[in-house]
Amino acid sequence: MTLGKYEPAILPDGTPDYSIPGPSAYTQKAGDTTYFSLGTEWDNITNTYNLDSAGKDMFRMFNPPALDDTVNAGKNIRFSHDPTAYGECALKWEWDYLQNNHGFSDILQIGDFWYGIK
Repeated sequence: MTLGKYEPAILPDGTPDYSIPGPSAYTQKAGDTTYFSLGTEWDNITNTYNLDSAGKDMFRMFNPPALDDTVNAGKNIRFSHDPTAYGECALKWEWDYLQNNHGFSDILQIGDFWYGIK
């Protein structure tokens, strides 16, 4: 499973367009691997369920089950972006969750990806 930062496309006028993934978004870098994305539903879900704007509620609702299923299926975990480089965000929370709940202890950069190691 590929995890990472979602980066929007940048329109010619410099405006980010979150409905279109940018070239370094994890959804683009995932290639032919599994990835988890709410796509354009992020705002709808946040507003419908009155979730916090930082994404912590969204993370608790959706990410742990996806991570649990991935680990339980024996899939590799890789990150398109270094999960330790961006401070408090979903990417770091995913890495923390894998460490605290599934025994991951380190990440190893191979090429353009960081792999979770148990």
